Amino acid sequence: MSEKVKIDQELKFASNLLKPILAKIKEHEDVISAMHVCRGNWTTDESVLLSGAYDKLSKFFSGLKVDMLALEFSTPRAGEVSELFHNNLLAKKIILGYGVINPRTQTVEDVDEIVARVEKVLEFLPPERIWLNSDCGFATFCNRPLNSYEIIEAKLRNMAKAAEILRGRL
Repeated sequence: MSEKVKIDQELKFASNLLKPILAKIKEHEDVISAMHVCRGNWTTDESVLLSGAYDKLSKFFSGLKVDMLALEFSTPRAGEVSELFHNNLLAKKIILGYGVINPRTQTVEDVDEIVARVEKVLEFLPPERIWLNSDCGFATFCNRPLNSYEIIEAKLRNMAKAAEILRGRL
């Protein structure tokens, strides 16, 4: 959009663009539609990236016929996951692609921390509707990834270990 408009107008505009695409996807059997909401992935400086809880988008999300929301939750900038499910029907209809690792930081997330964060989501969704993923891609710029391959591998390894532990508890 080339000019400033109110947020509700932007969301209506986005919804009008997304609805026919999502409807077309629904025509195919065994295909899951997913939507990612990116908070920014061009810098390691978390202070300049988008922040705010997803509750402000819950009405927008509820109005879409999307199967999965791939959302970034590895950073405090996203708010608490409970805010996503506050006073809406999302818990009854979506798969949550739950961002548990931050591709912008060099800190490798601890397996136990990932498990604990996912356990909070289990208060709102059954395990089969929680998919673990990174907040965003690791190579936004193909010639300049935000992290080294060693850090990326360690982050993904810990996410996979956390998923294994969680599956073992079910």
